[in-house]
Amino acid sequence: MSEQSNHVSPNHSPATQPDGGKARRLGVMAGLAGWLKLAGVWNMPAWAVSLVVHCLGVTALVMATLAPLPPSQKLNLTATEEPVAEELVEMQLDFEPELEELEFQAAAPQLKAEAFETPQLEVDPNMLGEAIAADQFMPAQQADFAGLDPNGLMSELSGMGDGIGNAAKFFGTGASGKRICFLVDNSISMSGGRMETALIELEKAVRKLSPTQEFFIIFYSDTAYPLFYPESATKMVDATGENKQRVSEWLETIHVCNFTNGREAITMALKMEPDLIYILGDGAFTDAADYALIETPTPGITIHTLGMHVKASDARRFSTIAEKHGGSYRDVGITPQGSERLRKNGPIPYHKKREGIWGIKLPG
Repeated sequence: MSEQSNHVSPNHSPATQPDGGKARRLGVMAGLAGWLKLAGVWNMPAWAVSLVVHCLGVTALVMATLAPLPPSQKLNLTATEEPVAEELVEMQLDFEPELEELEFQAAAPQLKAEAFETPQLEVDPNMLGEAIAADQFMPAQQADFAGLDPNGLMSELSGMGDGIGNAAKFFGTGASGKRICFLVDNSISMSGGRMETALIELEKAVRKLSPTQEFFIIFYSDTAYPLFYPESATKMVDATGENKQRVSEWLETIHVCNFTNGREAITMALKMEPDLIYILGDGAFTDAADYALIETPTPGITIHTLGMHVKASDARRFSTIAEKHGGSYRDVGITPQGSERLRKNGPIPYHKKREGIWGIKLPG
């Protein structure tokens, strides 16, 4: 027994000592061997020896199971819990957008100014609304509409009508003005309800004027037919109730004639020194009045143009006239009221030669 104790005593160097768990198992084995030796000496019965052996075995198993983990295992667990800085850096997400993306989002769409420029229209003298050559009806020299204002008086009329009286409105095109002139095509081509519609809308426009406004009406075909023709007015008239009634009665007497000559009507209108002119037609002028009006815009006078079922080339010329004079162009058509008047009253009388007071410049 003493030899066994001396053998396991801690006389060895620390480098050769067994660990705690192994030492306990060796102690149990040594104790078991000692008990067996004592059992042989004391002549113990077999069941007592078996009991002692089983108790020692159970004790050894319990001690082995409950033995603490070796220090090396504790150190390994502790080491794995430390965060690694490099891994954290790699897991960072970059949500900053690219520079090109920011520039794309911030940049507003740039619209080119050319998209809004009005195209330049080329004048083609060969494109006339009717088959008859225009030079047969034109004077030797073109009328200089701008020359009708040698003292520059018309330039002082610019904006004169702003805020004065009611806004004149013809076929839905409205504008303010004190002195207003209406030029309306009464050529034979204004048929099928066109002329009826023009007369109805003209009467509406005049009735909406205020007494402080002045107006004048000129029809153009083979020549100019001024307000109250054949008892023609020589100057603008006030928009009084009496004059509005006279206009309503006079419009019922209008006939249509051959050709679409507008020079005399335009010249007469400019001499009235208006600040607003409406021109309504269904085609090109047969005396090239539209070209002369385009080439010699008159300062201080706004001109709005309206095309009654016109073809594209004529619409462009009407639009150019309005553009040169600070106005606007609008396509118009036959109204239900115009069609109804045509159905009820029949076609308006027309003249291809001189007959009475109409067609006075047509051959007899």
